[in-house]
Amino acid sequence: MYIVESVFLQYAEDGKSKKVTPKSGSLDFQSDDFSFAISVEETLSGERIKAEIQTKKAIILERLELILSTDYSATKSILINGFQSWSSTGIYSPEDKIKPLKKITRSILDPYGDYTYYEYTGKKGELHSWNYTYYTLPLKKIQFIGSVDEKNAFTNFVHKTQENKLHIIRDVNGWEIQGERTVLDVFQCENLERSAFQHYFMLCEYPEPKVKPSIGWTSWYHYYTKISEEIVLENLNNYQKQALPIDIFQIDDGYQTKVGDWLSVNEKFPSGMKAIAQKIKAAGYKAGIWLAPFIAEKKSELVKNHPDWLLKYENDKPLRVGINPLWSNAFYALDIYHPEVRVYLQKVLKVFTEEWNYDLLKLDFLYAVCLIARNGKTHAQMMSDALDLVRNAIGEEKMTLGCGVPLGSASGKMDFCRVGQDIHLSWEMKPLKWLNHRERLSTYLAINNSINRRQLNGYAFLNDPDVMILRSKKQKLSKEEQFTLLLTNLIFGDLIFTSDNIGDYDEDTMQLYRSIFPLVRQKEIKVEHSGGLYRILFQIDDRRYTAFINTSDQDKLYKLSEGIYFDVRSQEIISRAQTISIPKHQSILYHNCSSGPFGILGTKGHFFAGSEITKIALRGVNIDVSLRENLLIDPIIYLKVPKDYIGETINNQPFELIQKKMFAIAKVQLKAM
Repeated sequence: MYIVESVFLQYAEDGKSKKVTPKSGSLDFQSDDFSFAISVEETLSGERIKAEIQTKKAIILERLELILSTDYSATKSILINGFQSWSSTGIYSPEDKIKPLKKITRSILDPYGDYTYYEYTGKKGELHSWNYTYYTLPLKKIQFIGSVDEKNAFTNFVHKTQENKLHIIRDVNGWEIQGERTVLDVFQCENLERSAFQHYFMLCEYPEPKVKPSIGWTSWYHYYTKISEEIVLENLNNYQKQALPIDIFQIDDGYQTKVGDWLSVNEKFPSGMKAIAQKIKAAGYKAGIWLAPFIAEKKSELVKNHPDWLLKYENDKPLRVGINPLWSNAFYALDIYHPEVRVYLQKVLKVFTEEWNYDLLKLDFLYAVCLIARNGKTHAQMMSDALDLVRNAIGEEKMTLGCGVPLGSASGKMDFCRVGQDIHLSWEMKPLKWLNHRERLSTYLAINNSINRRQLNGYAFLNDPDVMILRSKKQKLSKEEQFTLLLTNLIFGDLIFTSDNIGDYDEDTMQLYRSIFPLVRQKEIKVEHSGGLYRILFQIDDRRYTAFINTSDQDKLYKLSEGIYFDVRSQEIISRAQTISIPKHQSILYHNCSSGPFGILGTKGHFFAGSEITKIALRGVNIDVSLRENLLIDPIIYLKVPKDYIGETINNQPFELIQKKMFAIAKVQLKAM
């Protein structure tokens, strides 16, 4: 467990900065008009540590840091959670370090991540994690610690493994308070991973997500800003031709004249965005649209006509929050506390949801709104206020998809939320990797983030792992890398998007795409990690699966234990312990067959072989098989039966009996439900 050793608090009162210095051996401080106290109480499976302030006068907090002691000697790995959607999240060893951005690009890349919030040291064993973190213990337990309150201040957990210390740094700068306030609230426990996170989310009290897992299409990763009404309708028509039951059809960046001028639609959409939404909904899909409500690009009419609406540095220059060559390079953040900005944003959001009638808003570049703490509020309070502004404008029925947003703020407020980087059209974006940019475009990082932020799914929001790509044109991923991306998204994501023009698919690719329908929910997910190789155990209903995902640049070996494994892709059967090879960037998915005389060996139809079957029963010489509803492919069923099995039919159809050394296989194709 972590033990609180010392505390540092600094605040300003009447314009003067003061430091709280508890007496030796104490964590509390008290004067006539100010008190500060640390409390530790048992709760659920662990402890809840709180810091509380009582003050008669108004004060402005400047810094709050707790130093805790622990013992890292028994751990092999530490989970480090990135700051926002695009920030890398991964497993580190206690000897690792997080490299800072190269200085040559700091001025350009700083706003995207936590570089303005925390000064990277690049020291060995100094690893910082936002919102929550854990390190592994023997017997498959973890030592978990996480912030219960990210609405009022972001929380940075800085492991210093060489010193056996954890520094909890609350981003309280600028927080104006008077009276009694809880300024820190964290939960820690030693438990199994699933139990630790469940108890943590119970204390966070996030509302249960109201949306359901969904499949959809989005325009970005094929057409980028070069979309048009013609392109959108062509893709919509392709889905209608194939009668594919997707849930959401989303238009991304490229319909507006400039970022920030959201109600000004460019000439590529002559019918307007309302007409497009009507056609999407007439096809039976939810209509989605992208916007970045809190930013405006340099050459927009908004920046030209309303420079006073922008967040500014102390020298009155507008706060540049990024550069995008697809726009007019620099873009700036809006001041959400400016009354005219609030009126404008409310108008935009109501037009999108009420007049144009879009069902889903993909809200992007949200981090920009809170880069400067102001109005007596912290960065986190500003981000929370901004998200509340959006929800109050659009109502509870419309869906939101957060992107480029601090995850502590999005938790409990977004319906869907991106949990990783934008994928790249190849495995890695090497120039940005060299710069140590943690928010870079990267398929490799996106896959790792989807796996390592899996615990958020269904609790904080539904996870958006970004798109999968199956097409062969205009991309550089190999077929094996595409499968790894698809497998990761289907196991760990609940929003499965593609940007492919499915009209270009060949027959095999279309069959693969059709095989993901309907979405099936995984449960009892367990993940083991070693050197870039993930071994994932999970269930779908009562079917058991084993997946191997190799994100490293080296081939990996793994020794399978005794059992019967059905390789979903190759349809090969492994019926004994053996060592398998998982080449770099590649994946293997096995359906685990039961050891009894009868069982589902595998299937060919749904992506997750065996998930097509909901029930199987022996009735005399017939085997009755019940299939899942809404399958798009007539599945081939492989049932494991005794070598001397004398049955005659499966669902009253004759079957082929294939003899193996230890058992036989009854093979039949059934009609999809």
